[in-house]
Amino acid sequence: MDPLIAKLKGTDGGRILDVATSHGDFLRLLVDSFQRHTGAIGVDMAPDRIEAARERSDGGLCFEVMNAEQLEFEDESFDTVAMRHSLHHLENVPAVLGEMKRVLRPGGLLIVCEVFQSPETLQDNSQRHMHHWWAEVDRVCGVPHFETYTRQEILDIAEGLKLTDTDVFEHLEDYDDSAGHEIVKQMISISNDCIEKLKKRGGPQELIDKGGQLIERFARLGFSDDPVVYVLGRK
Repeated sequence: MDPLIAKLKGTDGGRILDVATSHGDFLRLLVDSFQRHTGAIGVDMAPDRIEAARERSDGGLCFEVMNAEQLEFEDESFDTVAMRHSLHHLENVPAVLGEMKRVLRPGGLLIVCEVFQSPETLQDNSQRHMHHWWAEVDRVCGVPHFETYTRQEILDIAEGLKLTDTDVFEHLEDYDDSAGHEIVKQMISISNDCIEKLKKRGGPQELIDKGGQLIERFARLGFSDDPVVYVLGRK
């Protein structure tokens, strides 16, 4: 179980904002983990992701298309502000984190969760190889997506926020065979889509070939996940 759930159990999330929410999965986790909340909003720059988040929502959650570098909210208007697995997608990390802190009320909770590069988990079938290849493809297509950070780099970024009551902990998901198989299928499907996208652009061929090699490897070996680090702190 994600240790964040135990950390938030029995507490009040107040008004919650999830930045770079994608399909809203982390926002749903937050809402389910807090004992209570007074509102929940997820924002993302991608209209298709926000549309998908709205379609998957069973009500009670709000999703808006918004630039995280210029959040359209008043100062100190949220009790909890969070982001998961999105630091390495940002072109301007200080600007986004600055906006997250701006809209957080004094004493409010800021949550950053990010996958990180761990030497201990770097294997031939490490999820990191596929993830970094996706990032290469996105950059070729003009979409911001960069290699994941090291643990220390993430902590250094968080330190710049000057939070108090900071809590740092790690989590490595433990998948059973069935869940692991489904994840590999999803990873291969996404990768095949990336290859088709590159082919339509006319390459580069070396990137297409690299993707084909990764797909073969992951289909044969499965995958080894990278851990995530959570940083929680008060403004």
